[in-house]
Amino acid sequence: MARRRIKRSNGGFRLNLPDNERDLLAHLLPQLRELLTAEPTPGDERVRRLFPTAYPDDPEKDAEYQRFMREELVSSRVNSIETVERTMHQSQLSADELAAWMSAVNGVRLVLGTMLDISEELELSHVDEADPNIGGYTLYGYLSMLLEEIVQAQLD
Repeated sequence: MARRRIKRSNGGFRLNLPDNERDLLAHLLPQLRELLTAEPTPGDERVRRLFPTAYPDDPEKDAEYQRFMREELVSSRVNSIETVERTMHQSQLSADELAAWMSAVNGVRLVLGTMLDISEELELSHVDEADPNIGGYTLYGYLSMLLEEIVQAQLD
């Protein structure tokens, strides 16, 4: 069994990420921030999973919900990104900091999953290594594993 990168420790959480994984997240988070803060572009599906439809059967109500809630959702996600960037090189995180990591990692994962059109039926272990998106699938698998470790640490 692989060594866990995140564990409950001393009233907080021990973060044991190698530098290359921290560097990867440091590279991805500004891209997520850019997507979140950009003016919504009709037809750009990349952020669809970050701003889910609240009223699928009522487009008018959903548009109103999106109008009122989008700014708050963006602010919350950007705050999470900033927390991760600020704590990127720490080895100990508070519960609130780990929750921000969970939000930021999941945000990147949701955008990537949308871009790759990943569904619940996809088994990452069955993706052909010759697939031109293999790097994206590998990254998605890593982010999923990291998210699972964050959730597990919170439950321990």
